[in-house]
Amino acid sequence: MEELNNLELILLQGLTDKYPQLKSHVPFLKVSNRKLTANGLNVTLEYDNFNNDYDDINALFSNGENIEIKGLKEGLSYVIDVTAGAITSIEFSTYNEKWDGKFTEYKI
Repeated sequence: MEELNNLELILLQGLTDKYPQLKSHVPFLKVSNRKLTANGLNVTLEYDNFNNDYDDINALFSNGENIEIKGLKEGLSYVIDVTAGAITSIEFSTYNEKWDGKFTEYKI
């Protein structure tokens, strides 16, 4: 499992601003898989040694920001999946552009 990158942590901050009860989850999140898709990147998350309870939250969250990435004309959108109180994934999508899935230079 990998650590979350800085961008993923910034986006999760927006989620926890809206759902404060999820703030305690973030330190226990790890990336189990990063998979390129035809139009983006799916980041699958897992919990590592999380012993707290899960709240009854089901949400697809996005603050509507456009993430500017070097090499993409239109940037990225994203959505964070919360299912049964667990933060399960972050899906990044391009606007029908090819992308290598790297966050070398970005701006929100």
